[in-house]
Amino acid sequence: MTNDAGLSEFAQLGSRAQVRRLRGAALEVLAGWPVEVARLRLLYHGFNTTFRVDTTDGRTFALRLNVNSKKPPAALAAEMAWLDALSASGDVVVPVPQRTIDEQLTSEVFVASLGRSLPAVLFGWLRGPDVEDVAAPQHVHALGRATALLHSHAQEWTFPTGAMLPSTDHYWEPGFPMLTAPHDLVDDDRRALFHEVAGHVRRVSAEVSARGPHHALHADLHLGNAKWYRGRLSVFDFDDALVGVRVHDLAITSYYLRPRQELVDALFEGYESVRSLPEVTDEQFETLLAARNLLLVDELLTTESADFVALLPQFLINSEIRQRHFLDTGEFRHDLPGVLPLG
Repeated sequence: MTNDAGLSEFAQLGSRAQVRRLRGAALEVLAGWPVEVARLRLLYHGFNTTFRVDTTDGRTFALRLNVNSKKPPAALAAEMAWLDALSASGDVVVPVPQRTIDEQLTSEVFVASLGRSLPAVLFGWLRGPDVEDVAAPQHVHALGRATALLHSHAQEWTFPTGAMLPSTDHYWEPGFPMLTAPHDLVDDDRRALFHEVAGHVRRVSAEVSARGPHHALHADLHLGNAKWYRGRLSVFDFDDALVGVRVHDLAITSYYLRPRQELVDALFEGYESVRSLPEVTDEQFETLLAARNLLLVDELLTTESADFVALLPQFLINSEIRQRHFLDTGEFRHDLPGVLPLG
């Protein structure tokens, strides 16, 4: 059900009301797994929504509902198959996918206020605080090492039949909502700016893509998607996984580490402790940082989660400042005059 502006009933709700509806959906879909729920607690409600599931027999899991992710079934199957293979290999600590009563790695649940079914996946619990809460060079060094190990595993792993991730190149094809669809917060000048940056991104993405090899990437390795427990790092949230070349993962992580150069250095040193860094020019790397910002703009323009909708106006202002600086100087920076913190 939508209103005259095309918004779903869900998108018109506040954050608490959205979570209440999703909590009911979570309890419904959990009946398909061999667990008896004792307690269900919200962990995160943003792009997607995750609940902590405590069971009557003392186990703990994480249930993710793909609220805003529009990934096709083949991509979700690929994400879960890769995690299943990674958890079996032990190369990197990742959340272990849990199979349903019918031995499936995914399920789905219909949410009336959204007017559609949401994919649902259940994972084993990862202990420890998020790395962003304790971030120091040693943690980021471990993240760099884990990134290299993920890449080495992915180069040897093959997708099972019926499973495939989208390519990084796919995201730079014409058709972004910010470049085409009308939006009250994207006027002609702002749209032209983003369109110009997207042209640079398409060119550079094609240049780095041509070098290969192409394989699965996490594609969202920021410090909020890693945990630290008893001296060991784990990584999670593979929902944005793509097929591409290695430098994309390093650029995405660097996007969130800047301007703390000591953390960027630790990331690269950790990666190099396993394998050599990909060869790219400074221009290419800076453009991939701008690409990350552009992708986040696009995602926020299409999200239905209330808290993210509230962030959008200031995020667009910040992004415009950063992208104009990028076009003027060739450098992508967060710490610029006029950029305000979000929250």
